[in-house]
Amino acid sequence: MSALTDALNRIIEWLQQNSPTCASGFLPGLSSREIEEKLSELPFCVSREVYELYQWRNGINNGCGVFVYHCLLNLETALRDSQGINDSFWLEAREEDGNPKYLFLIFDFDGEYFAVPGSDSLNDTAPIFHVDGDDGSLSFAFTNLTHMMLAIAECYETGVYSVTSDGNVEVTDEAKFGEIRRKHNPGSVEQLYANGW
Repeated sequence: MSALTDALNRIIEWLQQNSPTCASGFLPGLSSREIEEKLSELPFCVSREVYELYQWRNGINNGCGVFVYHCLLNLETALRDSQGINDSFWLEAREEDGNPKYLFLIFDFDGEYFAVPGSDSLNDTAPIFHVDGDDGSLSFAFTNLTHMMLAIAECYETGVYSVTSDGNVEVTDEAKFGEIRRKHNPGSVEQLYANGW
């Protein structure tokens, strides 16, 4: 089992024990062939980690934000939303700023995303960028999907996340989240958000 799948399984095991409502919202994973067929529509390649993620689960359908309060998009929604952001006026601004031309959106919270850059060839890993919902600006958030999930799994297991009275999950120690994120992702931005995490 890869480190990515192991970290994802640690996350879902925590959710099954502590927030069964959120855990139950995950959709079954897709086959390699289904993923390849859907991703062949893109004018760029995504990392092999993205394939592995969607083999693990194909999104979450109950609105639970369990990945830094973001929901895992199902692959069809990810493709649709990615096309929208890649066709937008933000594309030119990204290129002018020296950022990736194409993005593949994976996690969403009300138009704020975590995304991998598109590339000309299939790579094992790719960095994860935070996409600001207001202006589309990018921040280098995680070195890759594996390190993102390792950080999130550690946050669950060390009490950085907790379950609210309605069964949802929330980040309760933002400073500690920032510490853990930076530990697993050296070189990423110091802060994703103004309040330090």
